[in-house]
Amino acid sequence: MATDIKEIIKSTREYNLHSHSQFCDGHDTMEAIANSAAEAGMLHFAFTPHSPVCIDSPCNMKREDMDAYFSEIDRLRDIHQPGMEILRSLEIDFFGADFGPHIDYFQRLDLDFRLGSVHFVPNQEGVLLDCDGSVDRFKRYLKEGYEGDLRYVVEKYFEQVLLMIERGGFDLLGHFDKIAGNASAVDPTIEEQGWYKALVADVIGKAKDSGVVVEINTKAYADRGRFYPDVRWWPSLIASGAPIAVDSDAHYASKVTASRAEAFRQLDAVGFN
Repeated sequence: MATDIKEIIKSTREYNLHSHSQFCDGHDTMEAIANSAAEAGMLHFAFTPHSPVCIDSPCNMKREDMDAYFSEIDRLRDIHQPGMEILRSLEIDFFGADFGPHIDYFQRLDLDFRLGSVHFVPNQEGVLLDCDGSVDRFKRYLKEGYEGDLRYVVEKYFEQVLLMIERGGFDLLGHFDKIAGNASAVDPTIEEQGWYKALVADVIGKAKDSGVVVEINTKAYADRGRFYPDVRWWPSLIASGAPIAVDSDAHYASKVTASRAEAFRQLDAVGFN
């Protein structure tokens, strides 16, 4: 039976629904991360390795590792429950109509909930490029892979997010404006442009209508001074009535609570309940 993450986020702030470990691009073992979460007083903690994908990606877990991942979840549950509920999930990449959280493979997996995210953006020839890396890599991809067309990349990213919401099959929408981190390094004014604001408004509206929980991702706050989605969109997000989760997207055991308290402080300041 699936876990109702809406009930979790309504009942407590001692949760984290987004983390990565040795099964993908995380830097610590699941055991170390779970121990850190328990020490921090978490009541609900989810592991969300980057899902297996249909292209070569060093950041994503392999299908053949799924059984080992499930077994490790079971082992850690025996250690930490009932004090801390450990949730089994995946951060599932969306590539389009043929690959995403909605496809049978991911729907058949015995997961507590599904996290849907966009990291890869197809270029003008349909080649998928990972736009979630460093600024330097993004700039190289922009020049060599996207013909220097920043607006194309950003619009295509949000098109993928909207298509993912339309296709459904997931419970938690991950860092829905993540492209802005790299795009704003190229054009600092991009988030103030009317077409960009319209795309964000469309995502918020579609997310509310779909009933998914919208994530505020705190991973980049300490290093880059921003959350995803950016704080400028929080009043609109709150006003929409969409349920909101605050997750650290931890890749290290030491980061399971990173900047979550600051995110809640700023949310409360703009009327979050």
